[in-house]
This record gives sequence, structure tokens and C-alpha cells, in this order.
Amino acid sequence: MKTAADVVIDLIEMFDLHDSGSKRAHGAGEYHNAHVELNGEGKQIFGKTEQALVRLSNASTSHKIPDRLVNIKGCSVRFKHPLRPIDIVGVNFPYFPTDSAAGVLDILYSINIYLGDKNFRRFVDIFRAGGLYRHIGRLLKWMPKRTDMDHTYYSAHSYGGAHYKMKLDYHPGNDRIEIYAEKDEHLTDYHPGPAVHLGSIFISPRSTGKEVKYFDVLNAPLNMPPNGEIPLLRHYIYKRSFLRRMEEQRMDGKNLGLLEEFWAEEKYFVLSKSQRIYDEIRELIKKGTDMSPTRFRELIDEAYALKYEEKHLRNYLQHVWGHFKDEADEREKEYYTKLSEHPDPEAVNTFIHDLALKYEEPYILGTTMVKTKGRS
Repeated sequence: MKTAADVVIDLIEMFDLHDSGSKRAHGAGEYHNAHVELNGEGKQIFGKTEQALVRLSNASTSHKIPDRLVNIKGCSVRFKHPLRPIDIVGVNFPYFPTDSAAGVLDILYSINIYLGDKNFRRFVDIFRAGGLYRHIGRLLKWMPKRTDMDHTYYSAHSYGGAHYKMKLDYHPGNDRIEIYAEKDEHLTDYHPGPAVHLGSIFISPRSTGKEVKYFDVLNAPLNMPPNGEIPLLRHYIYKRSFLRRMEEQRMDGKNLGLLEEFWAEEKYFVLSKSQRIYDEIRELIKKGTDMSPTRFRELIDEAYALKYEEKHLRNYLQHVWGHFKDEADEREKEYYTKLSEHPDPEAVNTFIHDLALKYEEPYILGTTMVKTKGRS
């Protein structure tokens, strides 16, 4: 069964604009190492982080389209926190006009229909989709008019109970980003409170030439999960885009490393669904560069399509409990015993999530199960 993320990627690919093996959005970009200097407020959010990776990009899905023709740009920062990367994925537009997967799909379907039958009525239908017509004035106001990289970039969604949205003010002339937090409870609009300066990011002018699988919006500041439905959808869109890219590229050492990193994040989710699929993927990974990325993706899809069963949830819970059993207090041990008898997906995932945060277990904090709490 296809998810909303699958359908989004299918619709993007129907535009037939992306390069084979490239990202389905923001395909053209460069990675730069960076030094981070945070003030007190910044350290409260990002920890005592001093290094980062910055990706500068445009929204085009093809390297053939010159930067000067694309006005939507991206500036994303991966803070190298010792427990888990913290990713701020920024674009030079401050908000998403819809906060549901259904709204996103409605808009993309309408665009696809218009491209196949270009007439005024089809064009108007785009703005009816997802209630986009209500945002026309704000879209015109905030839509970037220039095509250079000298912009302010926004997380577009907020984080945590404080509803902080992150703002990245990029200055290409001195390779510097000033990072701010703005309190804004609006999910589909932008009405921020006063900006709080968090620190500065100093970018190395030379590209690293390296690649990460994707910046993940669910790699949020610890104890500050992203708000709304769109971050979860973006997480799965980036994931689907990555897996399809791997199928289109030659399986070499670099791509094998990216798939192994992906598997490290996914393995416990798969284990919670099926021991058989978990074992089969482990054997597949052992083949190294001879492995089939298509078969890898098929097995991941098979796991996601399954419903939770008690025996597999119990197996997952018992497996992960090994990371915490020596540190857990008596109340947590009692709750673990109770959960093991009749494991419930939401209760198990919340329990593991809370333990990983409390005991700062890096490996578990980086897993899909903790970042999504098992939601798919």
C-alpha cells in the first residue's frame, strides 16, 4: 500500500524534471563544513555544539537548470550534537500553506492535471486545492523575488511547547549564518514574536565534496519535537527520495555506507514488525556492494505495510531494553515487565522514546522508532 510520501514522490517524478540518481527536491546543492558559536540561549536548544555541516541548494531537481533561474533556495544546517545530529532544514519561504498530507497531495495533483491540460480553469484549480487561494496575498508577499542565495531561511514549522521557529540569516559575502528563534504558534502562517539570537555559523567556502543521505526534519533539538503533520510527511518524503536515488545509482562504497546508515536508523522499526524481514535485510547488507538496493527497498516497504503484532513488539521491546536495564529505576523496570506481557505499539514506542531521552542513549535516539514514535 502506498503512503502519502510515496504518492508525493510519484507526482514529483511525473513532472519528469529530476536528474536520475538525484534528490526529488533541491537536487542541486553543495555541502560545507562550518564552525558554530552559540550564545547561552543557543546552547539551551542545540547543546554545546561547535561543528556543523551546511547544505546550500536551490529547489530545482536537475543540475541542468541554472541557479539564476530558480528563486526557491535552501539553507540547511546539521549541528553535530554528540548524542544525535540536529537538523534545521531551511527554505527562503517562511511557512507551509497547508498542514496536512491530504492538502499537499491535493495541490500536487492539481499541478499535475494542469501540466497535462494547460487552461485557465485548471490553473485556478491549483489555488482551490488545499485552500491555497486563501494564501494568495501572503504567497505574493513572501515569494522570493531574487535568485541569489542572499536570503533569510526558515524552518517553516515550529518546535516544542515554546513553538519556536528557526530562522537562518545567510550572508554569502562573509560566509556567515546568524541563527534566530522566533515564537510563532501558527502552523499555516507566519506571525512571529521577537527574534531571539542564538549564535553564529561560520561556513568554510570550500565544498566538502561529500554527501549525507538527507537532512531529517525529525532530527529536531532534543526535547523539542517539531509541531504539526508536515514534518512527519517531509521525513518520509526525504526517505522515499533517498531510497529511489539509491536504486538509480551504482552501488559503490559511498552508497553502501549511506544505506548502512539508513539501516541503522530503520532496523528497530523493522524488528518491531517482523523478525524474518529483519534477518533478511541483515543478510542482504552483508553482501556489501553486491547487494540489491531495490530488494532492500522492497523489504523496507514490506515491513512498513505490516501491522504491529504482540510477538514482534515484545521482541523489539526486549531487544532495546538491553540498552537501559542497568540504568533504569524500579518504576521503569516494573513498567517494562507490564509492557512485556501485553505490548501496545503507542505505549512501547513512547516508553522507549522517553528512556532514550532520559538516559541519553545516542544509538537509540537516532532511530526511526524514537524520532517517529512508531508513526508511519
